[in-house]
Amino acid sequence: MINVLLFIEYILKYLGIDFSVYGIYGQYVQEILVYLIASLLILLAASLTIIIVIYIFRKYMADLQQRIGPNRVGPYGLLQLIADALKIFGKEDIIPDRADPLLFRFAPYIVFTFLVLSYLVIPYGNLFGLDLTFVNVKYTLLLLIAFSAIAPIGEVIAGLSSGNKFSMLGALRAAAQDLSYEIPMVISALGVVVLLSGYGDSLNLANIAKYPWPLAILEPIGFFVFFIAMVAKMAVVPFDLPESESELVSGFNVEYSGLRFGIFYLGVFGSVFLASLFISVVYLGGGSDFIFYGSGYIWLLIKAFIFMFIFLTLWIALPRIRVDKFMNFGWKILLPLSLINLVWSVMLVGLGVF
Repeated sequence: MINVLLFIEYILKYLGIDFSVYGIYGQYVQEILVYLIASLLILLAASLTIIIVIYIFRKYMADLQQRIGPNRVGPYGLLQLIADALKIFGKEDIIPDRADPLLFRFAPYIVFTFLVLSYLVIPYGNLFGLDLTFVNVKYTLLLLIAFSAIAPIGEVIAGLSSGNKFSMLGALRAAAQDLSYEIPMVISALGVVVLLSGYGDSLNLANIAKYPWPLAILEPIGFFVFFIAMVAKMAVVPFDLPESESELVSGFNVEYSGLRFGIFYLGVFGSVFLASLFISVVYLGGGSDFIFYGSGYIWLLIKAFIFMFIFLTLWIALPRIRVDKFMNFGWKILLPLSLINLVWSVMLVGLGVF
C-alpha cells in the first residue's frame, strides 16, 4: 500500500520535477514541495467538504422545518453557495474605530488555519491501495487535540480586539466553554490511550483506528463524554454560548463583515465535520477496511456523515442551554464521568480483561 506523500513524489518525478538529483539540499526542496502540494490538497478538500456540509445543513434544516430551502440558483439550489460567496466577497470590510486593527484582521485566520491543520493529521484510511494519511507521527492524537485547542484562541482574540462589549462577553464565554469541555474531552481520550497501551503507539490516530472493535462498546461512558464535549467544542446549539444571537447579537464576531465573517462561518461548519471524523477515528474504528480491501476511506466518510447528521439534528432541534447550567454540566457531570471512565479503562487493563 503506497502512502499519499510517496504517490505525490512519484507523480512529480513522472512529470520530470525532481530536485533530489541536486544533492541533499535538493532533497529538502523536493520534500518541501511534496508537503506543500499535500497541504494544498487538504486545503482544497477541506474547503470543498465545508461547502458540501453547508449545503446539506441548509437543505436538511429546511426539510425538518417544512421549508423548501435553497432552490433558486442552479438545480436544487446547488449554486446558491457560489452566489453567497460572491455576495460576501462584495461586502465592505469594516473595521471599528475602537478595534485593534492588527489583531482584528488576524483573528479569523487563526481559526481557519488550525482547522485545516487538524484535517492534516486525520488518518483517512485506505482508498484502493492508496493510504490517505498525510501526517503519521507518534503523537497525532496530541496534535489534533492541540490544534483544536488553539483554534478557539482566534475567537477570543476576535472578541477582545473588536472594542465591543458584546464581542468581549462572547470571547469570555468562548474561553470558559473551551476550558470547561476541553478537560473532560482529553481525559476521556486518555481512557482510549490506556486501553490501547499494549497495542503499539496508542497516541497515534492511525493505530487507534486499526483496532478491529469499536472502542465505544468498551468505553460507553467515555464515548458519551467525548461526544458531548465535541458538540460543546463546535460551539453550536445547544452550546452556542459564544455567539448567542438572541443575547450577544452574534457574540465575538458581531463586528465582522465581508470575507472575515465568511471565514468564521466556514470555521463553524468545518469544525462540525472535523468533530465527526475525530469521533469516528477514536471510537468507531475510523477508516478500517470492512467489506473489501481499499474501502476504508469510504467507511470513514459514512461514519462521519452519520455523526454529522446527528450534530446537525441537535443544532436544529434543541434550545440553547442557560450559561450557569452549561458550566455546571461540564464541571459537575462530564468531568466526574470522564474520571470514572479513566478508572474503568485502568481496571480493564489491570485485570487483564482487555
